[in-house]
Amino acid sequence: MRSAGITRVHIMDVITGAGAWRFQEAQARWPAANALYREVFAALGMPLLPGDEEIECDKNEFNAGYDKFLGIDVILCFTSGMEVTLQEKFLFTRYKTVTVEYMQDWQSQEQGDWFHMKAQYYFVGYDRIRALSFQDWILLDWAAAQRATSAGQIVWHELANRQDGARASFRYMPFDAFPLSCIVACSDTYQRAKQITLPLC
Repeated sequence: MRSAGITRVHIMDVITGAGAWRFQEAQARWPAANALYREVFAALGMPLLPGDEEIECDKNEFNAGYDKFLGIDVILCFTSGMEVTLQEKFLFTRYKTVTVEYMQDWQSQEQGDWFHMKAQYYFVGYDRIRALSFQDWILLDWAAAQRATSAGQIVWHELANRQDGARASFRYMPFDAFPLSCIVACSDTYQRAKQITLPLC
């Protein structure tokens, strides 16, 4: 059994290049995300163990499987001793969508997280005002989203990303287009749900 409720994969190598800012901005928001995960799962009757820890790895170890081929950023451990996995994405745009990497390189058609992600939950949070907190966020049951996609209940849109020289493409969907069966919690309804102590979806 893990000794901490939240375990993060932390790449220790210095990330360089035009997209390095994404890693730096994401790491700065880890405390806000950790606090939100603890609050949401406690409200669901699934409290996490106290404490946070990191799995430190270099880029080679990262490429060997921690995140690249499994899509796992975080491991959550509940007081029951059970564990779940989570991928997270922190965004800074005006949009309010869930985005999933479709192709790592749309020119070579190298597949992205859409095909490989094994995480059980998927979190997307927006910090448009750079407040180190999230103005809009959603936590998805990723297996439920996969089932809804396969059943044709979700029709994703696709777009290429050319920012900072990127060659990835991604699929995206507005928060409010997801069936309730896929949503664990969402900023749109979370405060109201807490106040009236109803299920968060």
